[in-house]
Amino acid sequence: MSKVIVTGANGFVGQHLLKELLGNGYEVVAVGGSQGAPLGGQAGVQAMTLDLTKPDEAAQIDFSGASGVVHLAGLAAVGPSFDDPKLYMNVNVGLEINLFEAALKQNAKPRFLVISSGTLYDPKAQQPLTEESPVLPNSPYAVSKLGQEQMALYYETRSFDAIIARPFNHIGPGQGPGFIVPDFAQQLVAIEKGGQQELSVGNLDAKRDYTDVRDIVRAYRLLLEKGRSGEVYNICSGRSLNGHEILDGLCQAAGLKPEIKQDPSKMRPSDTPLVSASYDKLAHDTGWQPEIALETTFADVIADWRNR
Repeated sequence: MSKVIVTGANGFVGQHLLKELLGNGYEVVAVGGSQGAPLGGQAGVQAMTLDLTKPDEAAQIDFSGASGVVHLAGLAAVGPSFDDPKLYMNVNVGLEINLFEAALKQNAKPRFLVISSGTLYDPKAQQPLTEESPVLPNSPYAVSKLGQEQMALYYETRSFDAIIARPFNHIGPGQGPGFIVPDFAQQLVAIEKGGQQELSVGNLDAKRDYTDVRDIVRAYRLLLEKGRSGEVYNICSGRSLNGHEILDGLCQAAGLKPEIKQDPSKMRPSDTPLVSASYDKLAHDTGWQPEIALETTFADVIADWRNR
């Protein structure tokens, strides 16, 4: 049984990744921060609470015997990055350096899967976006992710296996506020319970590629097993939805038709009108394709917020 280290294990994606790895026979070292879901109590999981921005704490991870590292930890919301670009660079790039350096000092060379982002492509590039499409980050978050990619490729020159995943928008149960699907779902459940009267929205015209988080983490596992070192892989659904379609789907799942109000404070400084992408390379190398229907995702998200 192989051991995999997961950073950011108590976050939205991390919790789903733990289930995916455990369900496929892996032992997991789950590394999380002080905030997020509790990590302890699962068979096959060694839980560690560490601040990975500190090199001495990253050095507490035992990399020996690990076949892989999935590096999820970091700042994930795009919107707040415009207000504090330096924080995003320091945290997202710094965490990764601390992990690679800790492994180097232990003479350990597990395969690293570094989680980047589909947001760093040039918004004017021909679509659907492939791994060869030009990059031109349009947010400090995206710049920090590009920095993570370059650090991963540097450490590949230091004899690490390093694979880069560029997931596009994730959705699914367990996602916290700050993203379009949970923000709408949270408001719909509040309306359902009489806590608010109308649903507040930002720009609903932008189209994005959305993939269920459970499909995303299955792609991560398959990349650890079958991905090629030094390569970049898009993870996406191959379909694009605008905010109107997402809102309609969630309203149908909730059985509601609320009043809608646009909130100027929810508009981003830059917002690409259309993002559509291809997962052909991932499918070719690993056999992955999305499996969870959008209707299932929306129903599960509404059920999750009703249970909170």
